[in-house]
Parts: sequence; C-alpha cells; structure tokens
Amino acid sequence: MISADLLQRLCRARERLQSELEPPARISSVARDAGLATPHFITQFSAVFGETPVQCRTRARLERACDLLRRSDEPVSQVALALGFANLGSFSRLFTRRFGVPPRTWRRQAAPPGVPAGCIAVLNAACLAQRNSGEVPARE
Repeated sequence: MISADLLQRLCRARERLQSELEPPARISSVARDAGLATPHFITQFSAVFGETPVQCRTRARLERACDLLRRSDEPVSQVALALGFANLGSFSRLFTRRFGVPPRTWRRQAAPPGVPAGCIAVLNAACLAQRNSGEVPARE
C-alpha cells in the first residue's frame, strides 16, 4: 500500500513531467524533488500510473505537438525541435506510433481548410452541420 504523502509527491512529479516540456524535465531531477532515488521513483511511478516517467513525458510532448500542429503553420521539424525531440525522424516515428498517422497527415486531417481550431469554430461547424442536414431545431 502506498502512503498518501508518497501519492501526492508522485502526482506532483507527474504534473511536472507533463508541464515542463520545453525543455523536458530530467527524470533524475523530478525523482530528487519527489524525495526518491531515481530507480525507486521509476518503479513507484510505473506502479501507480501504469507508465514510466519517460512514457508519461513523451505522451505529454506528443499531445502538445498535436496542439501546435493544429494551431500553427510552423514546419513539423520546428514543432519537433521546440518540444525537445532530437530529430524529425524520431519524432515522426513516435507520433505515428501514438496517433496512427504521420504528423503532416494528422495536421491535414485535424482541421478542415479555412476553419480555425477552437471552441467557437467547433460550435459554428456543429450549427452549420445541423442547418445543412434539413432538421428543424427543437423548440424549448
């Protein structure tokens, strides 16, 4: 059984791994801040969250890459470098493994041309789809 204090420290460590993406937080530094030796930290983290600290950090970086690819016109290579990936090849391999398509394909599929990403755009697209479907909106 894990103590409440250790669980809190591991949760803070996970938040740090997911937020310090540019440059990525070092595992040894996060372990030290959690008050654990690196091997023990990795073991405990994996047992609690079902993924290693490196997997957690990589997942968060790839999710951030999705956001950057959707919202910016930056080249894929710039997005990869900005998030601390060593090279475009390794980034593309990891991205494809995680999301099933390469970053460039994902970018093309993420947002239809001319529709900006964001809540307003999603609502507008939904309203337009409803209007175009021939359905009459229900009255309240």
